[in-house]
Order: sequence, then C-alpha cells, then structure tokens
Amino acid sequence: MKKHSIIIILAAVLAVLPSCSGWLNQKDWNAISTEDIYSSEQGINSIVANLYSRLRYEQDFQTDSESYDLCRWDEATNYSQYWTSSGNVGIDYRSYYDYTLVREVNLHIESLKQYANHLSEEQFKYYIAEARFIRAMVYFTLVSRMGGVPIIEETMEYVDDPSTLMRKRDKESDVYDFILSEIDKIKNDLDVRPSGGTITKSRATKGSALALKSRAALYAGSMGYNHKRNVEKGLDLPSGATGIPAERANDYLQQCLDALKELDEMNYYSLYQGDANLSDNYYKIFTDNTAANKEIIFYKAYDGVNVLNYFTQRALPRSQTSIDKSGAQINPVLNLVNAYELLDTHEVKPIEAYNGEQTVEMLDETKSSLDYKVFDHPEDIFAGRDPRLAGTILYPGSSFRGSPLDLQAGLAILEPDGSYTFEVASSVANIATTFHGEGDEQMKVTGADGPFRVLEGNWYITHTGFLLRKFVDSASGSETQGESTVPYIVFRYGEMLLNAAEAAFLLNQNGVATYDGQDTKALALDCINKIRERAGGEIFKLTDAELTFDRIMNERRVELAFEDHRYNDLKRWRIADEVWDGDRENETAVLYALWPYRIYAPNNENHGKWIYRVVRAENRGSTTDPGLPIKFDLGMYYASYPMNEGNTLIEKNPHH
Repeated sequence: MKKHSIIIILAAVLAVLPSCSGWLNQKDWNAISTEDIYSSEQGINSIVANLYSRLRYEQDFQTDSESYDLCRWDEATNYSQYWTSSGNVGIDYRSYYDYTLVREVNLHIESLKQYANHLSEEQFKYYIAEARFIRAMVYFTLVSRMGGVPIIEETMEYVDDPSTLMRKRDKESDVYDFILSEIDKIKNDLDVRPSGGTITKSRATKGSALALKSRAALYAGSMGYNHKRNVEKGLDLPSGATGIPAERANDYLQQCLDALKELDEMNYYSLYQGDANLSDNYYKIFTDNTAANKEIIFYKAYDGVNVLNYFTQRALPRSQTSIDKSGAQINPVLNLVNAYELLDTHEVKPIEAYNGEQTVEMLDETKSSLDYKVFDHPEDIFAGRDPRLAGTILYPGSSFRGSPLDLQAGLAILEPDGSYTFEVASSVANIATTFHGEGDEQMKVTGADGPFRVLEGNWYITHTGFLLRKFVDSASGSETQGESTVPYIVFRYGEMLLNAAEAAFLLNQNGVATYDGQDTKALALDCINKIRERAGGEIFKLTDAELTFDRIMNERRVELAFEDHRYNDLKRWRIADEVWDGDRENETAVLYALWPYRIYAPNNENHGKWIYRVVRAENRGSTTDPGLPIKFDLGMYYASYPMNEGNTLIEKNPHH
C-alpha cells in the first residue's frame, strides 16, 4: 500500500468542530499508509492541520520575519529597517509559488474520495469543501502577488517526458474566476452551525468562504476599475496573465456585495461592541478571542504551548518586558497617526507641533528657536482624534497594562532668550539615572521607553515616539516564551463592510445606480458609517457630501492598520509607485517621527510642560543620513515569477 506523500507536521493548533474530538492530542502518523491515516477523523484532522499551518500570512505572529513586515511601508518602522543598500525591497518581495502545497491539497481531496467512505455524508462534504477552501486561499495568495498562474485541480504524477506536464499561465481574471466559482460551489457545505454552539473561527466555514469571496472580488474589481492606470504603467501582458479587463469590473464588484449580503443573511456575524470605551472596544476586537466576539470570521490560533505567539514579546514597551533585548521593535510612524481624523470636524488634519508654519527638524541640532506649541500634558496634542488612534497606537501619555508609559525623548531647557537647548541621556543604560537640576527642580532627562537615537545598544526602545497597542497582549507575562494567545485575524466583519463600501462606491462611479434595489452610493455610505459609528459614535458618521474615494481609502488605512491591507490596497489601486516614489521631497514617501520633550524652566509658567519636535524617522537610512524615502518600483506590482522550472510556456511579469 503506497505511503501518503504529505508529511504530517502538527504546526497549527485549530479550534475544534463539534464532531472533531482530540484535535490537540494527535499522534505521529508518519510512515503510516494513506488508507490507515484516512480511516479515522483523527488522521484526517492531522492532514488538515498541516495544510492550514502552511497557508502564507506575511504578518504571522510566530516568527520574527512576519512582525518585521509590519515595518516595511508607511505604518511603522523599527531599528533594523535597512533592508538593502538602497533601503528598499525589490521585485522578489512577496514572491510566492507554493505548488507543493497545491499538490498536497489536491492529493488530500483525492484521498478523501478514495478512503474516507466511513464518514457521514455531512462530514464528507465538509472535509471536501474545507480542502477546496484551503486551495482557494492558496490561489488567492498566488494571484494577488504573482498575477495569473496555472490552475491545477488534480495531482500530477512524474513522467519520463516532463514537458507533457507544462502548463501556461492562466489569465489573472481566470484565476479570480476560479476562486469565486469554488467558493460558490462549496460555501453551503461549510455551513456548520452546532445547535446552541458557536461557529468555529480557525477552520473553514461559510463565513470564511464568503469573506474570501468579498476580498478576492474587490481586488479583481478594483483592478478592473483601474485598468487604464494598469495600461499606462505597462502592467498588462498581452496573454492576460496580468491585468483585469475594464469590462469585468462591475461583475466582480457586485460579487463583493453579494458576499456581504449573504453573510448578513446568516444572521451571525456583527461588529464587536464589547466595551463602552471606544478606544478599548476597538483594541479588544483583536484580543478577545471568546465566543462573544462575532466580528472575527477566521483566524490563525495560538495557544501559547503548542503554537507560540512571540508578537507581544517583540512589540511590548521595553519598560514592561522582563526579557533581555526585547520589546519596542514595532514603532508606528507619524504618517499613520496623521491619518486619524478629528472626531467632531471629520478633518484629516496633521498633528501641529508648531505655531505658524510647521517644520521638520534635524535631531543633530541641540538648540532651537522655533515657535513650539506648548502642551500641559503629553497626550494633549492628540486630543479630539478618532478613538481608534488610542486603540491602535501607544502615544506619549498612554498607559498599558495598567501602567503609564514614559515616552519622553529629552528635556527642552528654556534659555533666557526664549530658545531651547535639548538634553538627552547618553545611552539607554543611563536613562534611569540621568537627571537635570537639583532638589525639587530635578527632572528625569529621558523616558524609559524612549524615543532614543539609533546608536549601538539602543535597539529595544522606540525611535518614533510611538509604540503599538493593536494585537499586543495585555495579560501580564504573556510575552514570556511565546505564551500569548492573541490570534492573528485573517478575516473580520469590519473588513467586509469596508470592502462593500468601496465596491458600491466604484459601481456608482461606473454608472451602476442600484444594487439589490438600493442606491449604490447610499449603500456605500451605510457600510462605511457602520464602521465609523462603532469607531467614534453618531458624531463620526459621514454625510453623503463627505463620502469620496479619498475618504474610503483613508478609512481603510486607519480601520485596517497593521492587518496587512495597506500594501495590497495601494497596489490594486495602482498608486503604490506614486505614493512611495522614492523622492525625499514627497511627504508620503518619507517616514516621520514625533519626539516629545519636557520643558525645564524653573520659575516659568511652562516648567514641566511639553513640546514636540517633528523629525524624519532615523532608521529609514542611517544616523548620518536619515529619512531615506520608500521606493516602490513598477516591477513590484507583480512579484517575480520563478523561471527556473524549465517550463518554456511561462512568461515573465511586467518590468522584470
């Protein structure tokens, strides 16, 4: 009897379906025949666990590389942000070509059909549909990075003449069509709702299938809508392996709306409303993995024992971790902070640190005569902003785990002529013991959590003036040994609302006035206002006149921050090369920081108050040449396609 080619590696810990007992107590199935493995649900679940564990997420919480991907673009930076000699990534970035996984999913489907006749009809349909969902996820990852790829639905055996196995790339639109068609075929077989129980979040469900449909249809539809830009940038291959025809846009966009409509008809998923405090409520979407959180549709689970989560260890404020050389490795940037609107006026208004003309300073200057705004408390500069800011980012004046953070960069010593002299601790090691003045006038020079200069040994401290709150576990001790159980959310209801808002708006722009009897712009407004009302209350809802595509883009930026959407959004809108053009004079390509200083001025009314300095993020470049801009090349719209497999039918991606 032949041995199964899938290596059983229990690298994923998944929630248990009611019919799947013993999921976490697997035995080693290596070297056991395929028939024996598929003779029990335990064996089948072992195969499935392995397949789930190999789905590709760039912002996984298990290894270092994924957390650092949070810092590559314009949401955050970190101490190691040098990438290449030019400071940027290239056309191999996010290249993905895992046909080994495709083959093993196909083999799993074939083995289920051959050996799993002991299952009930309902169980059998679920397992088949689950496998096809996993395969659809793989193909979505492939097409969203590489463009069109060969669609293979059966295992291919080795033959004497491998040229007979060659497949050309299918059209990009054909791959999206395959994904969407698969979802429509399998979704009802995934609708497992136990009586009185909850729908699982870590295995395929009808909800996760519809969420994948929502995202895939939006990606295809928005690229079709932006087809003209695609052509202008030379991103269409004549074969159709890259590029979505403009005439397909409306069909895809309506399928995105279909997905939300059908999900709502399930009457199960909803926006999270677990806390009256709006900032805390937003934060808890990502940390509350109980049954009460019905916003989460699909996640990768961590139990802190079998599957470890190191994200909190890397992101936690330095002052709150007991682990040497850890913490503060994800530093949100001022670019993102500026995107959070003023709550009452709905203005996207940058932080103002200066009276009159705003400026960007060089930290090498130890004296300044600039006209700074003075704040009584460090948090005052952020007052009146969208509550999601405090739910996402720890800024000066914030507390975490019940303790205030000290994000003071230094002292601003007021001189008799009204200028300031800046003083900082000489090193991180000396922060706790460095003070200025004597007696009651003595002040600490630099806060325990920075920000601080990028010098040897100063890595584990913020360099932007901000730290991350989102996804960071508030449970004391959860950072040790990867013990955090915060899940990585792949799909949630909030994203589906934003997907539908964008799809409806683009349909309206494309001349489609109604969907399911509702005005498409009104539908877009309704979807986005559900998100905004949850975020900031009734006052935060937009009017019809305020709804523009720029608003939709900014709403995605703040609602979905750090969830691996920003890079993909700018790509599919076909503006990534314009936003990140590598120009030092382009404020969207350069990362900025906001450093807080406490005023030292005994006998002056401003003594002990605060000013801020806006600076270029130092670790985008070097300590002597800060502010290296982000550069997105045209060749990055489609990652490099592997050309070393001997398949002469494969064509390179544009600009490669």
